[in-house]
Amino acid sequence: MRILITGANGFVGRYLERELVSRNHEVFLGVKQIDEMEDIVRIQRSVEINILDKEQVKNTIDYIKPDVIVHLAAQSNVINSWVDPTYTMTTNIIGTINIVEVVGELSLSTKILTIGSSEEYGITAKYTNKLSESSPCLPQNPYATSKFAAGEVAKQIAKKYHLNHIHVRPFNHFGPGQQEGFVISDFASEIARVEAGLASNSIKVGYLEAERDFTDVRDIIDAYVLLIENNVPNGVYNIGSGVSRRISEILDYLIELADVPINIEIDYAKYRISEVENIVGDSTKIQQTIDWKPKHDFKDSLKDTLDWWRAAVSVKI
Repeated sequence: MRILITGANGFVGRYLERELVSRNHEVFLGVKQIDEMEDIVRIQRSVEINILDKEQVKNTIDYIKPDVIVHLAAQSNVINSWVDPTYTMTTNIIGTINIVEVVGELSLSTKILTIGSSEEYGITAKYTNKLSESSPCLPQNPYATSKFAAGEVAKQIAKKYHLNHIHVRPFNHFGPGQQEGFVISDFASEIARVEAGLASNSIKVGYLEAERDFTDVRDIIDAYVLLIENNVPNGVYNIGSGVSRRISEILDYLIELADVPINIEIDYAKYRISEVENIVGDSTKIQQTIDWKPKHDFKDSLKDTLDWWRAAVSVKI
């Protein structure tokens, strides 16, 4: 299949590219600007696409005529969404509208996967044991609101043009290659710097008692690929482990893996008590639809992430 990935230079996009290429798909990497520092193979696969420029989006999609579009391009950081909510809303909502509307206007039979977030459920998690696709969405930050709105408007445009549209809501995911700004990669990077002698043996942390549903990014990618390769009904699909893990326990295990003693120091500048203590997803629908389930052992995934950061830090020394 001919597959266009928007936001292809991101953490998830690079994993998805490798997996799809390994399965002999013809992959096009949608990037805002082609990076001459990339290897030649990636450059050959790359196409420039600014999702806020509808004319460019139309020209690019008309040129490729993809069988599938996986729309990953987004402002995807909750904290940054508070810093600049206008940029977050514009990028995530208008960018999605442009992608879906262009497919309809061109009368293509392209399957579209829009990537949402478990954050869309928001405060509902406070009153629900496990979040399913039928749980109400009550988003509580600009990022979550933008993802929910993008998914809803994409669904409406897809209905108007009779498009095959799937909106996925992945829960927290992590793994080797994830940059800082996310809790597990933040812990792993700090520990790697301590081991390398680049920081004191005290790492500063915020609130640790929240519980979240974490999945290895490679398992998330497996779900995306199955959604791409199989005939799947339109709709929303949760993707998560279904297991609730306390942040403090994750940190404790990473510290056990450390080569040197690590002390924990509470930094009240980072201390944000979560209004929703426990967020965990129900992925029954996707498991029944495409027979997907996570394969990676959680502790092995944590070790892989820490090892990646150890290698990344050593390169910079």
